[in-house]
Order: sequence, then structure tokens, then C-alpha cells
Amino acid sequence: MNKNTNLIERALSMRFSGQSPLLLICLGVLISLPARGADGNGEPDSQKSSSRSGPGLQGEVPAPSASAPKPSSADSKPAKTDAATLVGKGAGEVESTLGKPTGRLQTTQGALWLYADWRIQFDHQNLVLKVERDQPLRLAKLDPQFVAAAEAADKAAVARAAADDAARIKANAPKIEKIRVVSRGGQQVDLPSLLTEGKITIVDFYAEWCGPCRKLSPVLEQLAKDDADVVLLKIDIVDLNTPVTHQFGIESIPNVRVFNRSKAQVGDSTYDASEVAKRIALAKRS
Repeated sequence: MNKNTNLIERALSMRFSGQSPLLLICLGVLISLPARGADGNGEPDSQKSSSRSGPGLQGEVPAPSASAPKPSSADSKPAKTDAATLVGKGAGEVESTLGKPTGRLQTTQGALWLYADWRIQFDHQNLVLKVERDQPLRLAKLDPQFVAAAEAADKAAVARAAADDAARIKANAPKIEKIRVVSRGGQQVDLPSLLTEGKITIVDFYAEWCGPCRKLSPVLEQLAKDDADVVLLKIDIVDLNTPVTHQFGIESIPNVRVFNRSKAQVGDSTYDASEVAKRIALAKRS
């Protein structure tokens, strides 16, 4: 650029000093030419300065590369684990591949490891026997008829169990004597201990020589046999002048008394079978 400038200045000075017009023509040719570098290779100065400048020069910003490497799709996504390849492998290799299981069970075949997507079955040598993909369970809607039938079966089973329990209790319960005879030679008796707990007890004071007693006895026995809540207790007084007759103030026989389930006497003593039946009815309500 300095040479061109010098030529222009010389041409102008020669024009005004009366020099030849040929110089003016040369001047126009020089002005029309594009600016070139001073060296003979024809490289632009900016290009030369760029080639001369090194990485250590100040103010230089390197141009970004247009061919920057991009991560491949294989590198950006983790490889998908194929658990089926673990068949025959040991527990350590399974854990290093799939991580720690969410659950562990023991089956007849061996240990069973549970993962979110896999079920790993080991054999007894702790080697993977099979790999199964874990499938979520879906519960179907229950049929109302099936539910009703199941509830009916449950109720029937409960009823059978209750009946079996009742039968077992009844079989194991002490057997109650419907008719008992106490003969102690006319001695006093502990009557409350002789009364049957939870039952209505007919107490018949009698003697073997008493004709009316022998007639009444079968009727009383039948009352006890016909009614599950009634038992008969016969006490032999021997005669009318014994300790037991004085104990209960007995002056004549038959002498029949009725006691309720709480062992309390109901009404007065009697010798009439119909009155005995009435007292039994009162005892059931008391």
C-alpha cells in the first residue's frame, strides 16, 4: 500500500508540474487494481499475519473446530442388561450385574432372588437355575355368586365346628344321675351337697315299709326321665324316729320337696304328684 501511495503522489505532482499524460494513465491502472501484499506470493497481509502468529500471541482467539466429536448413541445410553445370560452363573456375578435383590425367598429348588423385573432361581449349589421375567399380578373381579357360595361354606364350617365343640363338651361332661338313692341308716345328710348343680331336684323322703311311697315313686321317676332339667333324689329315712327325720321335721311320709337350680326350696313339702309337677313349673321360672 505504501508503494501505491508514493506512485499516486508522484503522478499528481508530475501532472501539475506539466509532465506527460502517460503517467496519468498508469496512475488509473494502479488505482483500479486490488490491494495486494508487498511480497511476491500474492498472499493477503491478514492471511500472512495469521500464518505468522503463534499460539503465544496476545489477542488471538482460535476459531472453533467445525468437526467437534459428538457422543455416540451407544455411549450416551447404558447397555440393557440381559438377565437371561446369567443362567449357570454364581450369586456374586448376579449381584454385580443386577445389584442387590429386593427380596430373597427359599424354595425347594434353592434360593429365589426377587428384582423389580426379574426372578432369579438358584439351585442348591447357588448357581442360577433359571431366569424369569417378573409379571405383575392382576386381580379379577370376583363373581357375586362365588362370593355368596364361599360365605355359605364358611358359615356351614363354623356351624359344624360349634356342633362338634358342643358334642365334645357334652361327651366330656360328668354324667348326671337322673335318679339317685341315698341310704345311710336314717343318719343326717348334707342336703345342699347332694342337690345337682344347675338342675331342678325332686327330693323324696321315703321308707321301704311305706305303701304310699311305693305307689308314688314310679310317678316321680317318670317326671325325672321325661324332663332333662329334672333329677330325682331319694333319701331312705328308715323310720320316723331317726336323725334325718328330726333334721328336716318329717312327721309323715311320703314327704316330697322340690329345689330349683339355685338349690332353694320351692313351696312346702307334699305327697301329691300333681303338686310336685306344679312346683317343678315354678322352679323353672325362679
